[in-house]
Amino acid sequence: MDDADRILDEATDWLLALTERPGDRSIRARFQQWLAADSRHGEVWESLNHSYDLIGKTQPQMASQRPEDGARTRSRRWFRKRERGRQEAKHPLQTFRKRRVLAVAASVALAVWLVPEAMLALQADHRTDTGELYIAKLEDRSTAQLGPSSAIRVSYAEGERRIDLLSGQALFQVTPNKSRPFRVHADDVTVTVLGTGFDVRRLPSTTEVGVQHGRVRVDRSAHGADPVFLSAGDLVAVGEDGQTVTDHMAPQLIASWALREVSARDRAVSDVIDDLRPWYRGKILVTSKALGKRRVNGVYDPSNPSKAIRSMILPLGGAVTQITPWLLVIHE
Repeated sequence: MDDADRILDEATDWLLALTERPGDRSIRARFQQWLAADSRHGEVWESLNHSYDLIGKTQPQMASQRPEDGARTRSRRWFRKRERGRQEAKHPLQTFRKRRVLAVAASVALAVWLVPEAMLALQADHRTDTGELYIAKLEDRSTAQLGPSSAIRVSYAEGERRIDLLSGQALFQVTPNKSRPFRVHADDVTVTVLGTGFDVRRLPSTTEVGVQHGRVRVDRSAHGADPVFLSAGDLVAVGEDGQTVTDHMAPQLIASWALREVSARDRAVSDVIDDLRPWYRGKILVTSKALGKRRVNGVYDPSNPSKAIRSMILPLGGAVTQITPWLLVIHE
């Protein structure tokens, strides 16, 4: 058994023990010692426990389904195959209960991921699925090429062309019209076109803008800061606090995802993995902060995220373990 499997098994054992005997101080003390023994323990525990903890919130919806329906069937099949031949003869009851915990946690996690997707579908005029690219042709002959797991809402009026980037990223090619400014809104960042092709990306804590050609103006409305003007090859990352980090690269490398490429030019592993996440139908967990900070160079094919990650991580001495069909763990 490798480290990733061992940690997941131990985390499952602790979940069972703490659930069955919540008032046992000795169990709680030993659990805290296990958490403190290795930083990876906390990462895996948080992922597993969070999914299982959500069962109470999703129970009414799940109660209407047969136990072997949908995602639960797939997760149980995978775990049944994984556990076959492992300690069943010694501890049949414990093995069954552990399998049930993991299977239910996996299926609940999938259900929770689907709720935001359904809400997004109601708001969006154009959207893409995991690993999908799509070019939306707008009424003024401008185009918006959506990256994977992305969504936009289009609001054209007489004096303005407004695009709301609801999730992910999009590459815009804009038809000039001085009487109808073209603006893209992402969180509290507004990008106004001055005649250009540009990329906008929403991340959990930042919004990024990069210019292929022409110029754009980037405003941070919530912070009252001065606008930032970008030309071909310029990039800016705007944090939640309004602070900006600028960079410059060859314009042809801007929005390389549109060519189904993820480019790394002296970039941190964790940043490259962020680029690959929208292409992976599941969760990617990096358990080593040191490995995530390592710098890499290369061009990776996001159409096969697992293969791309292995080609990046293995030369660094790291390892990649598939825990379930929906969980990829990167560790040392």
